[in-house]
Amino acid sequence: MSVVDDGCGMDEATVARVIDPFFTSRTTRKVGLGLPFLKQAAESCNGNMQITSTPGKGTQVKVEFQYSHIDRMPLGDLAGTFLSLLIASPEINWDFNYIVDGKEFRFESLPVTQALQGISLTEPSILTYLRESIESGVADVLLDASPRPDRNPKSN
Repeated sequence: MSVVDDGCGMDEATVARVIDPFFTSRTTRKVGLGLPFLKQAAESCNGNMQITSTPGKGTQVKVEFQYSHIDRMPLGDLAGTFLSLLIASPEINWDFNYIVDGKEFRFESLPVTQALQGISLTEPSILTYLRESIESGVADVLLDASPRPDRNPKSN
């Protein structure tokens, strides 16, 4: 999993501190548990987390998990989670890439929002279209991915 932004970025000292649960740049609370928990989840199943950042350019958080590891948490509803992010922040150009065994689904929000010319993403027909497109794209990747015993609990 990789999350990339083009925000203000961080200096090296801040990057080193963001995995400390008692460090946060927020003023509303004194702890920041998201990245420390993500790092712990990755490492608990033979994975790792890398953070690269450049002040004034942005940040990338890359996390790898061993897919078949018994301690890997379920992925959950990726399509629904992405749709929630898209609707909550339509001003962001979201670029969602879902890749499994070389099969890829990509959804970029900018062409959609430009085509809608100001029509809300929460308008019922638009929301239905977005939900169906994203859900079917994710499902198609999983259906087309090469079979692996760790993906199908019924396989021998």
